[in-house]
Amino acid sequence: MKIIYVFMLLIYWSIIILAPVMSKNSIKNQNNDRKIVSNF
Repeated sequence: MKIIYVFMLLIYWSIIILAPVMSKNSIKNQNNDRKIVSNF
C-alpha cells in the first residue's frame, strides 16, 4: 500500500512541476505559428 501511495505522490508532483513548463512551451509555439502565418 505504501508503494502505491508513494507512486501516486510522484505522479502528482511531476504533473505540478511539468504543467507550467508545458504551458510555456505551448505559448511559445502559438507565437511562432502566428509569426509564420503573418509572413505569408
